[in-house]
Amino acid sequence: MVEEPLTGREFSRVFVQTYNAIIGFFFLVATASYFYKLHFTMKPKAGEKRPLLGGEAVAPAKGVSLMYRKLRSALLYQAPGRYFEANGTMFVVASYLALNIFYCFYGDSTTDVSYMGNRFGLVCVVNLPIMFLLGSKTGLLVQWTGWSHEGYNILHRHAGRVVCLTALGHIICYSFNGRTLGEQIMRSAQIGVGGGLTGLAFTIILVTSFAPARNKMYEVFLYAHVWFLVAGIVLLFFHYPRCRPYCAAASVIWLWDRINRFKNAHHVTATTTVLSGNTVKLSMNVKSTFREIHWQTGQYVYVTINKLAPLQAHPFTIASPPNPNTLELIIRARSGFSKSLFLADEQEHRVTFHGPYGSPPKFDGFSKVILLAGGAGVAYSYPEAVELTRQFPGMEVDFFWVVPQRDFVSWVDMDPKHNVDFKVWVTAEQGRPDIEKYVKDSIRAAQGQKCAVAVCGPAALVRNSRNACASLLWEGVDVEFFSENFGW
Repeated sequence: MVEEPLTGREFSRVFVQTYNAIIGFFFLVATASYFYKLHFTMKPKAGEKRPLLGGEAVAPAKGVSLMYRKLRSALLYQAPGRYFEANGTMFVVASYLALNIFYCFYGDSTTDVSYMGNRFGLVCVVNLPIMFLLGSKTGLLVQWTGWSHEGYNILHRHAGRVVCLTALGHIICYSFNGRTLGEQIMRSAQIGVGGGLTGLAFTIILVTSFAPARNKMYEVFLYAHVWFLVAGIVLLFFHYPRCRPYCAAASVIWLWDRINRFKNAHHVTATTTVLSGNTVKLSMNVKSTFREIHWQTGQYVYVTINKLAPLQAHPFTIASPPNPNTLELIIRARSGFSKSLFLADEQEHRVTFHGPYGSPPKFDGFSKVILLAGGAGVAYSYPEAVELTRQFPGMEVDFFWVVPQRDFVSWVDMDPKHNVDFKVWVTAEQGRPDIEKYVKDSIRAAQGQKCAVAVCGPAALVRNSRNACASLLWEGVDVEFFSENFGW
């Protein structure tokens, strides 16, 4: 006897399960790619010596190698515009959104609005654990994929929008499904009002998460983002039995993240030093806690000062090389917490921070590293430059820092003892630098040796340095590009 194919809601429930397999496969490929890059591409081969500047040049790429670099170039390039990311990132985001659209609308052609509402609801809940995983502040997958904080954040934002929009689609469909008002009330009484309240919570999160609202009222966004999400998950758990496995998975990820924060939390004393440019340096005494604190350059921590901003954890790149005494952060005063810290009369604070987190890039396979910074981006580039020259005396480190005013150089210690050729470009005196030209000239001066570019700063600086590397890759020049920036 031939079984009839599944239709309607039964088809949807089986069909949506394949979504998890596709997403799991994507993360598996990302992990394998990072493992290969870390252990086979960037790591020097056994017995290989690092060439010094002026040594034998690497043969130019040809054939398959050249095609591969052109592909990397196309994926690395970033078009001008506020809302554009690198082509590779845009491709991943577009694929993710297209996948969700496909799972929303593929299947039986039916005029039953409640059928579509059911499908929207299924797509919403299967994305919940993914959204929580990508939003984890302890970077639960960062050690496996090597993605930066900002890379995770971009995917988290889009996963959140998919969850919120499909939840709204679910509510709208069930609100206009042909039932009378009395029938709708009876139906709501049967399954509870949790669905509607969850939709309200998700709507508030969605509205406050868009950049204009987020930038103008960050504190409101932060509290709404956390507490309405927690409330929404609890309400959704009791809304419908099929939601519960996904709500439970999301809750486990959230609890795991919170436990990791608690486990990695340190309570220290810290002092502030007011710097030029509405900036403050927070120097935390790592000896004032009972546990040893170790970090790598390029890692970040989340800082909480309950006296200034209770229950808020803000991410900052560690601005000091690894040492046993002081962990420093450079914080630009904008609004909310950072402004309160800058304006605080007290210079000594009791600070709680958790971390360090992040899987910073490894440069031990390169002959030359170009470190670019704009303003407070020096928090990443400066300790990296100092540590690289200490670890690899034969490596050429090209440090270039763009600042608006000359007095910004007081932010960090540029003593010659660090053996770093610190280059500072002051825009008030010299105008804006041609970053693309600078990067290309610096890499070409390496005479074909393996180079890396790492940048932290404003969006324009990141985009121009990224596109310079993309242009060189298109020509067949081997260069690796890394960027670091933070945001919700």
